[in-house]
Amino acid sequence: MWLWLTAVHMGVRILAALRDLDPPAGGAEMSLATLLKGVARKGPFIENAPNYIPLEDDSGSGEASDWSVKVFQSSSRGDITDLTKDGGLERAVCNHPVEDLWSGLAWRLRSRRTGKQHSGLQRQHLSKSNRVFAKWLAPLLEAEIGAARSSGDVLLGVTQLHWSAGAAKAFSDAGIPYLAFVRDELQFNHPRLYRDSLEGAAAVCGAGQGLIKQIRGVFNIEYSAHVPLPVNYAERFGNAEDVSQKRLVGLTTRVEMNDGGVPRIAVVGVTPEKGYEFYKRLLPHLQEAWPDARVDVYGGGSYAEALGEFGNTIWRGHTSVEDVFSNCDVHVLTVASTGSWGRVINEAGLFGVPSVTIDIGSQPEAVGNGGIVVAKDGDLDDWVSAIKDTYDNREEYGVAAKEHAGVVDHRRSIAMFRSTIRDVLQQ
Repeated sequence: MWLWLTAVHMGVRILAALRDLDPPAGGAEMSLATLLKGVARKGPFIENAPNYIPLEDDSGSGEASDWSVKVFQSSSRGDITDLTKDGGLERAVCNHPVEDLWSGLAWRLRSRRTGKQHSGLQRQHLSKSNRVFAKWLAPLLEAEIGAARSSGDVLLGVTQLHWSAGAAKAFSDAGIPYLAFVRDELQFNHPRLYRDSLEGAAAVCGAGQGLIKQIRGVFNIEYSAHVPLPVNYAERFGNAEDVSQKRLVGLTTRVEMNDGGVPRIAVVGVTPEKGYEFYKRLLPHLQEAWPDARVDVYGGGSYAEALGEFGNTIWRGHTSVEDVFSNCDVHVLTVASTGSWGRVINEAGLFGVPSVTIDIGSQPEAVGNGGIVVAKDGDLDDWVSAIKDTYDNREEYGVAAKEHAGVVDHRRSIAMFRSTIRDVLQQ
C-alpha cells in the first residue's frame, strides 16, 4: 500500500471498475450503485447509525461528503440511466463489448439438463475480456494516482462480477488496495480465473456470513466484510400506508374472486442456479401431496415459463414486486449451490409474506424468523411440510418477516459499507 495512504488526507477517492453499473444489468449492479451513491454522501458509520425503519422518510441525507466516486465501465449496454445520473458519480467508459464469439458459443452449447453455459468457452470469453479491461484501465489508474498525490486523497478500488479479475490486476499493479464483492456463483464456477482477484483483495465483501463462509471454503482470503444488499423500500414502494393498502387490496380481490381460501405459493425468478431442476421435481410432488395449493411463477425467461406446464402452476411472466406479494400467502426460494442473499425474501417480508428457503449460504439470514429454512439435504416431503406449516402459521411468520425486512434497508447497508471502507484503510 502506498505510504501516502497513512498520511493526513483530504478525503477518500473510490475507484469502481467493473463491466456494468446501470440497468439493464441485474440486482448486483443496482446494489453496488446504491452503495456507491450512498458513501458519496455524508452519513454515519454503522456503530453510530440509528435504527432505520423501512419506508420512513429519508430526508436530510443529501449533503456531499469528502469521499468521491469514479466509475470505470463499459458503455456497451447503453447510456447512464436514472439510477446513477444524479448520484454524484464521475465516469470513464470504454467501448469494449460485453459479449463476443466465445460467450455466444458458450450460450449456444449450454447444458441441456442444467441450462448452464459451456464452462470452457465461457472461461475463454472471461479471460479475454478481463485482459482487455485491465489494459484499458491501467493508464487511467496512473492518472488517478498522480491526482491523489497532489490532493492528498486516499485511493481505494472496488470491483465485482465478470470483469473483476482484470480490475483487480490493474489495481494490484498500480499498488491500489481494493474491495472485491462476490455476488453469485461466477467466482465459484471459475476459481482459477478469479482466485488472485479475491485472495489479493484488501477485503472480500459478501451479503451475509453464510456466503462469506462459502467463499472462505474455496478461497484463502485475508479479510472479509458483511455488506448487506441495500434496498430503498420507500423509493420503490412508497410509505408504510401504501404497502399496507396494496396488500389489503390484493387479499380483498382474492376473496371477491372466491380465491381467498386457496393457498397461493409464489416463486419469483427461475434460473438453473435458482432451482429450475428442483422445481421440476417439487411442483408435481406438491400437487400430489397438497392438491389444494396453487403455485404462481413470476419472471421472464424460458425456465420460468417451462414450469407453467404443471397442473398446479401458472406462469405469470414479468410482474411488479408489489403485485406479486399483494396476492400470495407464502414465498418460496431455493438455490442450487451459492447462497448469495435472496433480497426478494425481504421484499416479500415487507408485505407481510413469509418465505420458505434452503439452508445454503446466506438464505437463513435473509429469512430470520420470518419463515422456515429447509436443510440443504432435505427431501421433497420436507419442502412440502415446510410450505404447509408456513401457510398454516402465515400470520405469525408474516409479522416476523415484516420486522426482519429492515435488515437490508439501504441506509443501514450504506453505513456498513462506509464502515468497511474506513476499516480497510485503517489496516
